[in-house]
Amino acid sequence: MQNKPFTFATLNLKMTNFPIKVILFVVICFFVVFMSCSKNETVGSLFPGTYRYNSPNLYEKHIFAIDTLTKKIKIITDTLGSFNRANSEISDSINRIIEKEFLILMLRSIEFTSSDDAILSFARLDTIGTDTLIPTSTENSKYSLSGNQIIFDARPEYRVDINNSFLELNYCHEFTLRSQSMFPAKSIKRYSKRLCDNFSPTQTITNIINDNPGVRYDTISLEYVNYIFSKY
Repeated sequence: MQNKPFTFATLNLKMTNFPIKVILFVVICFFVVFMSCSKNETVGSLFPGTYRYNSPNLYEKHIFAIDTLTKKIKIITDTLGSFNRANSEISDSINRIIEKEFLILMLRSIEFTSSDDAILSFARLDTIGTDTLIPTSTENSKYSLSGNQIIFDARPEYRVDINNSFLELNYCHEFTLRSQSMFPAKSIKRYSKRLCDNFSPTQTITNIINDNPGVRYDTISLEYVNYIFSKY
């Protein structure tokens, strides 16, 4: 069997195939290490550390008009909240709801003690004399991360997100002001509140209408309010 003559083209082919494999291997290793370091850096930036409730902040506001006959919805206002956290951005009604909630029970602080352990501390607001928080209970919980969201095993319904600087946590609540059409030419407005479970305003409004088939809504205002927890 006759061997093919050696040429510079053969040498060049061998030399080019080898670096490509090496470079690909190095890139894959770098990516794996980078993802591992990024996750460790995220967790390491949380503990040891304690985040305490600071203030509410309006994140987004959406107002929908609803056809009382067809129940079709149309968004008429879609705005972001103020980034300066002025209290005037939160309506008096929402402030009263938050205060009433805190009179009963509130999440006061979140302490991260390890890469997967946290302590949730609860308190109630005492308005006799000067406003003070009275500790009521604590709850130990495992936690994990999904992107910027912290998932607590003991409270999986909580939607808590880390901001980019790790100095604050955003604990999301959903407020809806529902205007119910009455006859003759009258409407009743009521606020409802729950924890955030998605960030699809259209889907949220659709769910409200479907869950209350006997109610004739004409407008629904949806407001996402973050309870800000600051690191101390």
